[in-house]
Amino acid sequence: MDQSQLMSRTSVYVLENNTPEEVAQAMIEGGRQKEPFYTFNLDAAYRHVEHFKKMMPRVQMFYAMKANDSDKMIKLAAALGLGFDCASPGEISKILQLGVSPRSIIFAVPTKTAEWMTYARECGVRHTTFDSSYELKKIKQYWPDVGLLIRIKVDSDSIYKLGEKFGCDFETEATNLLEEAASLGLKVVGVAFHVGSSCSSAISHVEGLQIARVLFDFEARAGRGMSIVDIGGGFLSDRIDRIDQVSELINNALEELFPDDNVQIIAEPGRYLCDTTSDLYCSVNNIRRAMRGGENVNMVYLNDGLYGTLRYCDSWQTVKIFGRPGDTTNESLEKTILWGPSCDSTDRVLKDVDIMLPRCTPLDWLVFPIQGAYSFGFACQFSCLQRPQMRCVVSQQLWAKLKDSEVFAQDDFETNPDISAPLPSSLPPIIKKSSFLKSNILKF
Repeated sequence: MDQSQLMSRTSVYVLENNTPEEVAQAMIEGGRQKEPFYTFNLDAAYRHVEHFKKMMPRVQMFYAMKANDSDKMIKLAAALGLGFDCASPGEISKILQLGVSPRSIIFAVPTKTAEWMTYARECGVRHTTFDSSYELKKIKQYWPDVGLLIRIKVDSDSIYKLGEKFGCDFETEATNLLEEAASLGLKVVGVAFHVGSSCSSAISHVEGLQIARVLFDFEARAGRGMSIVDIGGGFLSDRIDRIDQVSELINNALEELFPDDNVQIIAEPGRYLCDTTSDLYCSVNNIRRAMRGGENVNMVYLNDGLYGTLRYCDSWQTVKIFGRPGDTTNESLEKTILWGPSCDSTDRVLKDVDIMLPRCTPLDWLVFPIQGAYSFGFACQFSCLQRPQMRCVVSQQLWAKLKDSEVFAQDDFETNPDISAPLPSSLPPIIKKSSFLKSNILKF
């Protein structure tokens, strides 16, 4: 059984009174949990979904599953009636296996191989994006009946600027591409834009909507109507109310620019829905005192690192010692370097951050809060290292809403769980053989 299968078979703990932090505490204090692990709180994702619906009732969500494609997260999104923003055939397959209709999928990557297009078409996916002339020519050959959304570039102050890679220029390219699509007999049904991940400027979405309006009018004058606006993602995620300001601006812009309810407005939230669901817990497996830059530092070696789920642990994220007994507020803080478990000397966590922690011991665990977005997706298996397992939890109230859905199975949930129980080990099985290859027996 591979690790993804192991994770999908791990039941969601139904909690009556305990919090995810208390579950983690029980697992650590129980002494049987040895490997790094995540807590994943379905209620946190549910609250963000419901808040998004409340703040932008006209906008239909297509979950950007690249942010977190864990089994329970995509099942929750499907159970709540969300569509899916997929960016690869693998993601499309994963969603269709849940029984989700291919009409609820947008293949929202502007550059695709011919094989990807053929796969999506044969699966029944009906919409995709484009931003170049060459992509249109490929679509004409391999997916001519698809509904197209022209992807435009929108300037923003996002941390991750998707416009550097995707999106045509509104002033110099967009109308030419629309004309070319028409000349090829392709149907452009809408406009898409993405302000980039973790965008702090609320006005960027409004600028995208203003450009979309101009392109809608251009197509209308040419006798070619459009009916979809995809406002993408990029919503900040560290608090549930992070979308309140941007939602007000988006709602006002929609009322002014697209008052016709026949125009479908969709969005692709990813990080906003899943980021606060998960905290990562790592144990300390070694400590060294060393001189670095003329000062003493604590070098702390963890059981997860850059080749696991801390590959893109960003500079604004935090780390702290978890669950140390007693009052630690008066403990002196010391400069600390965090190393991952691999043999690579670049496997250093939060390299560009001055980490100040109390002096750690091999009995300590560190917690990295708000790690629900992208941490799992970015992990690799360098040196055959395994990703941390995930302890999923849900409140009884939310469980009552989900347990009879078409998506979740009865054995997806465990009531009255032992919250101190460890997760299954990711260690490979012990290999024992009675004989070995004679050609490579070396003596030490």
